[in-house]
Amino acid sequence: MVAGFRCRNGLGFSAVEPETAFQRYLDGALEIFGIEADETDRAVMSGVWSVYEPAMNQLRDADLSGVEPEPDADPSRAPS
Repeated sequence: MVAGFRCRNGLGFSAVEPETAFQRYLDGALEIFGIEADETDRAVMSGVWSVYEPAMNQLRDADLSGVEPEPDADPSRAPS
């Protein structure tokens, strides 16, 4: 098992879950932008997503209603 993928006799990777929400999103995005990606490319993208997904889900579910917005937010410089 490697980052959500199962190795097939050392010859390559196959997704454990063939049709996840991320796989559907990835397929759609690649199609829209006309990018051709082989199984290795898709395995790398899915592996990276499996690393970031738990934190992204926590951020999505976090209650930020009590957090004050940053005044004069400018993403090009550090917060004051």
